[in-house]
Amino acid sequence: MNIEVLLIANLEDINTESVNNYQVNKNLFEVNNFEAKKGQMFFLADSDNTDWSTLIVGTGGCKSEYDFVNLGAKIGKKIGKDSEIKLIQKAKDLDIYSIEFGLAISTYSFDEFKSEKSSATNFKVIDSEYSEEIQNKINSIFWVRDMVNYPALTKSPEFFQEKVENLVDGLDINLTIYDEKWILENNMGGVAGVAQGSDRSPKFLVGAYNPNAKKQIALIGKGVLFDSGGLSLKSPSGMETMKSDMAGAATAWGIIALVAKQEVDIGLKVYTPIVENMPSGSAIRPGDVLKMRNGKTIEVMNTDAEGRLIMADALAYASESSPDIICDVATLTGAAYVALGVEIGAVFSNNDSTLKNFLNSNSDGFENYHSLPLEQSYKALIKSSIADMKNSGGRFGGAITASLLLEEFVDDIDWIHLDIAGPGRSRSNTSIYPEGGTGFGVVGYFNFIKAEANN
Repeated sequence: MNIEVLLIANLEDINTESVNNYQVNKNLFEVNNFEAKKGQMFFLADSDNTDWSTLIVGTGGCKSEYDFVNLGAKIGKKIGKDSEIKLIQKAKDLDIYSIEFGLAISTYSFDEFKSEKSSATNFKVIDSEYSEEIQNKINSIFWVRDMVNYPALTKSPEFFQEKVENLVDGLDINLTIYDEKWILENNMGGVAGVAQGSDRSPKFLVGAYNPNAKKQIALIGKGVLFDSGGLSLKSPSGMETMKSDMAGAATAWGIIALVAKQEVDIGLKVYTPIVENMPSGSAIRPGDVLKMRNGKTIEVMNTDAEGRLIMADALAYASESSPDIICDVATLTGAAYVALGVEIGAVFSNNDSTLKNFLNSNSDGFENYHSLPLEQSYKALIKSSIADMKNSGGRFGGAITASLLLEEFVDDIDWIHLDIAGPGRSRSNTSIYPEGGTGFGVVGYFNFIKAEANN
């Protein structure tokens, strides 16, 4: 189906427009109660004299990238079929790129485990100068969503490895896969400790893009394939979405694939520990002490605060290569979710300038970020009487104390920590995000990495 999308911000912008042999005028707008407000839309009646249908869309009030992405997604939902689309601008200052991106992101579905498969929805925007970049972003986001949505029993460390291998195949990314023996030999007490309660052996995946570039960034992603809470067992309802606790690892791989496809002039190295957190006779106990990669020790007060344990080892290992910036992404704390809700990512940093650069690179993005403080006095909350620190500082300020623990493993390197416990998974269907994995963080970190490449 061929569809012309007529974008109108103000009725004064158009008096009479010939479309599909119809005269589009104010009378037609009045009949359809159309005032050009953002999201208002209606189809013109089909014409016997053309192969094109026409959708009238209001853009009035659209200001931010989020507004335009959301509008594009709503247009996609309205069309809801395979189509070639021609965007006709009758409004000024339209963000066509974001509208096209919204159209593309609205096509996602995950039906692998349904008996009745959804018919694929695809849009092609005619005469678009953005199609390749948008498609690369969409491919990474959709890959992340798929990985989050796979059931935990299906999503073994070997399965995750295979999916990553397929993702990077043909890209300029060197993939190295380490097994449990290597993890133990390299003194990663956090990774080994969290994994030991499961009968599925852990993995540690490393991907390197453009290793000879002048500027190097390390990116760590939390890969807990399923989080039962360990012996600090979650409630049944608390486990319902814990197949998504590897969203950080999936996001990290989606980002490096996008960076490689776009040939960004920067070095990027991804580190993802892949484990399950399960209760068993071999699981770590509250009160146990784990020795981490950098020699520091952590008393385990709560086995459900496991993500920071595997991330600590990965951060320490990445620090040894002395990158210019270390970044990480994780569904880390319920506290961040409580503080900022389901649409905002919590950002922490040990460097004000690096934090500013991250926020500025996403100041008008459809992904929303807010910084939280690394309040150093809160370190007292994770002080242990028998180890260097403990993995839980209690109920209050939980996102901050978790970040302070991670900071102990970064050395003296500029660092960004992104907690996506809220936006990493959607609890309901929206225009942009379907229920399940969102791919949140892919675009945000890509924007930041691209900005750093140009600094």
